[in-house]
Amino acid sequence: MIKLDFAKLPSATFACGPGQGHPVIRETPLYKTLFERSHRASDISTDGLYKEAVQNLRELLSLPEDYTVIFFMGGASAAMDAVMWSLVKNSVSGLSFGAFSKRWGHEMLSRLEPNVIRSVRDAAEGEFFPKEKPDYNASLVFLTPNETSTGVQIPNEYLEQAWKEKGPDTLIAWDCTSCAGGRDLPKNKYDVMVFAMQKCFGAGAGSSVIILSPAAVKRAEEVKKYRSVPYVLDLSAAIVQAGKYQTVNTPCTTNIWMFNEACKWMNTNGGLKAMDALCRQHAQFLLDWAQKTDYLAPLIKDEKLRSYTTLTLEVTDPAIKDADISAALKATGRANLADGIKKYSSVKQNSLRISCFPFVDIHGTGEYKKLADTVDDIVRQLKAQHK
Repeated sequence: MIKLDFAKLPSATFACGPGQGHPVIRETPLYKTLFERSHRASDISTDGLYKEAVQNLRELLSLPEDYTVIFFMGGASAAMDAVMWSLVKNSVSGLSFGAFSKRWGHEMLSRLEPNVIRSVRDAAEGEFFPKEKPDYNASLVFLTPNETSTGVQIPNEYLEQAWKEKGPDTLIAWDCTSCAGGRDLPKNKYDVMVFAMQKCFGAGAGSSVIILSPAAVKRAEEVKKYRSVPYVLDLSAAIVQAGKYQTVNTPCTTNIWMFNEACKWMNTNGGLKAMDALCRQHAQFLLDWAQKTDYLAPLIKDEKLRSYTTLTLEVTDPAIKDADISAALKATGRANLADGIKKYSSVKQNSLRISCFPFVDIHGTGEYKKLADTVDDIVRQLKAQHK
């Protein structure tokens, strides 16, 4: 049995979603989050919370005024489904290199009509990133700047090149669930951005954001010539409501309140560049720690392809299993450690996946040092048990 000093345990959540909330969010009584109010009330929508949240997000991401911001019901998967159904004309291309980009390219895309041309580039066996580039002339190209499952990122240069090479009738769509609010991406080099509120922003699960360029807004109407879009996935209705700072159906106002508080804090404390730097600081501490150990190494060797918002460390000692480390953390009974730091289910390598989101430690790396010391202690005891 693993014995740990409870006084030295970290108090942060290192799981990759739902992510750690900001202290202001975590310490606010539920009744103050406006969850009992009508989302149609002007002091909540047009003159209140929703409008303020949109404006704060615009400031954080430097959004052009003609880009539309939609608060969408359901997490990123629901939002991605809406993008597929509402914005794909006759062809789709993109990259599949982990569980969530695979969801775009195979699971969701397979539901569209058989005559939709599909050209998805998959990572080869034993590789983490596809060698072949997407077809930039497809009607929609999906890219996942940061893949939550493997800890792989698409470099900024790649994203910028995709924008330059896209065809005249192509929309570039980004799934930024693991990096929105934590990575300084190329400004406005996309037509569609999708992300859940539950990671870098530390809000609750089940709510997402869809950002659309004018070309994407236009496409939402054009697509009705190609297919009948299910009511809940029809972005044209959501676009109309977004112009009034409202939503089609009743959203989780508590999540939007949490999201807005996160945006406000981020803007007040240096904006996106500062959040990017904070995530990098978190990730670098973990990488430095791994280098000092005899049992950890970065899973993604190429720095350009290594995510610093969700970092994956390979456990190189065959006698130590990621599941055993996570089980020991869970056995502490601490809610923040209950989900452990074990690998994502589809990842083959024995590894630890650790979130580096801004709110895991807004002061630096103190919480990460506590985690590192705790894991070192667990591994020391596991090694002793195997002797």
